[in-house]
Amino acid sequence: MMAKVPSSSQSSLALADADGTDDTEREPVRRSGPQVKSGTPARDTELARLLGENFRMVWRALRRLGVPPHSVDDAAQEVFLVASRKLDAIEPGHERRFLYGVALRVAANARRARAARPETPLGELVDETPSSTPNAEVLLDRKRARVLLDEALERMPDDLRAAFVLFELEGCSGPEVAELCDVPLGTAASRLRRAREAFQAAVQEIGRRLHGGGDP
Repeated sequence: MMAKVPSSSQSSLALADADGTDDTEREPVRRSGPQVKSGTPARDTELARLLGENFRMVWRALRRLGVPPHSVDDAAQEVFLVASRKLDAIEPGHERRFLYGVALRVAANARRARAARPETPLGELVDETPSSTPNAEVLLDRKRARVLLDEALERMPDDLRAAFVLFELEGCSGPEVAELCDVPLGTAASRLRRAREAFQAAVQEIGRRLHGGGDP
């Protein structure tokens, strides 16, 4: 019997939903893109298509999986370098799944490298990309939402964070989460339940602190 993937929780996703609508506005403009070549004109054309259709998705996933802004471009290039070497292994129609799988590994490596360095203040993790939007109050609200989402995700264990990001923020199905995380579907469902609980607890704790409850 297939394990049932839990349905979304509105309360646990309130903060994520507030953030998710503006990700593309915060992403840096890709002027030239990762300088990745695959060896032949036909393969370069296919890689260019893959890059053009999926760069923003990969960038956003890496950011949500814990790669800090100053490292996301390099991490995205690493993802597409891997793709350039394995173009023949990517099944047509499953490009997103392949890229997510690579992004999970690249993000995990980036988090390990970051853990070996001094802690970066959370406020410095917010993108500072200039915007032409004149409403400063709206920009401030978006920045606050980004900081709060980052902090809630940072409090989650890596395995729960990956499941949460893939399912709740990136729209992967339960079976896709299980495949990408290389776990049985029942384990993926369990991680999603625990991830929602952890995210909700983090949001509530942050809320109490912001409203005068003090540091944990």
